[in-house]
Amino acid sequence: MGDKERIAAKHAIIDFLATAFASSGNKHIQQLMDVLIQEHGSGTHQVIGYDQGLTASDAALVNGFILHYYDYDDVHSDLRGHASSVIFPALLSHCQKGNYDFQHFIDSYIVGIEVAARIGRTIGKQHYEEGWHTSSTIGILGATAACSYFLALDKASFSNALGIAITEASGMRAQFGTDVKPLHIGLAAQKAYMAIIYSKQHAIEGNKNMLPIFYEMFHSPHIIPSHIYTQRIENWAIQQPGLWFKLYPCCSANYHAIDATISLQEQYHFKVEDIAQINVIFPTNGDAALKFSQPKNGLEGRFSVEFVIAKLLMHGTLTLDDFLELRIDQDIQDVMSKIQRIYNDTIIPDDNALPIGRFTIVEIITHSQDIYSERVDAPRGSPNQPLSQDVLIEKLKMYAPKHAENIATLDLIKNTNQFIAYIATGG
Repeated sequence: MGDKERIAAKHAIIDFLATAFASSGNKHIQQLMDVLIQEHGSGTHQVIGYDQGLTASDAALVNGFILHYYDYDDVHSDLRGHASSVIFPALLSHCQKGNYDFQHFIDSYIVGIEVAARIGRTIGKQHYEEGWHTSSTIGILGATAACSYFLALDKASFSNALGIAITEASGMRAQFGTDVKPLHIGLAAQKAYMAIIYSKQHAIEGNKNMLPIFYEMFHSPHIIPSHIYTQRIENWAIQQPGLWFKLYPCCSANYHAIDATISLQEQYHFKVEDIAQINVIFPTNGDAALKFSQPKNGLEGRFSVEFVIAKLLMHGTLTLDDFLELRIDQDIQDVMSKIQRIYNDTIIPDDNALPIGRFTIVEIITHSQDIYSERVDAPRGSPNQPLSQDVLIEKLKMYAPKHAENIATLDLIKNTNQFIAYIATGG
């Protein structure tokens, strides 16, 4: 790996910090910490944005929960999920047991993304579409690989740890729109951390050839494609296709429609009372993550294309406050009632589309039967419409202004102790 991959990893770290601090202070995070302290006691491992320390495994759990709580964390389209939010917490819990080279920490993270991406793009879309939460089921494998590389486990220990992680892999999309979804991420980070502990200390020995079983269960040909092992690394997955960074705290499957709606509103300045109907056109299963067509609150609204379109048409913006547990106002519900989803597989996705094969068309029809349409194949923030480092720093500035002010410190960090100190103090 080289400079391009490490620059991409630096962007991921900036976004990871912004996302974590955006969630700090949420009552549900404190409640989770309180329960864990009652059960296991406190500890010395850092919880991002909090003064209270936890045990290493509990810190991995809570940091994962924090990172994914608002669905504001980065996405990798190859796995259709959030690998970074599993990998970073697991690595952080291991690196706080010693002082390691920071460049090695970054390289280990890149390895974790690569493993998750290779499994994600070869396991097949049916794994997700059949109801599994790939951020959790595949993210745990990426995190286990990252930690194995970080701690230089031998082949047998890595294989054992991966086998344990595969046995622990879990998480279902039926929990989207609830606090269990971010808990999936926390549990995956904790399980990856513990899989390494069990294996490194030779406490638990198991089947060391579990990856074929994983593919037998979740991949339609029931075998591992040979190129998952043999593919040459000319472009690491962190750089090609790259990470998808979020401007809005909601599911990335909404982002095509968000960009389309913003574009239409900027061009035509619709009055909501003039709109008779809104059609949102997807390829089949292009909206699989958007399980709520009539969400009851902002938490469910994170996974509702109807909600984000209605919010944008009514208020012109999307903020963190829009996606809390508060009930949805009647005026937003009235706009949502005008929206219908349509599926059209005759439309050819653009070569630039992300995720591959995806697009969304938003079509607004007025009472006078005028039709206005906008199509998006690669939304802003996705690797084919990437955010600049300056935009990522602006996101960081919103939630952790001291970290943003001292962002140059990241380039000076030599070891993980310095990195932990930067996370805790802002530099």
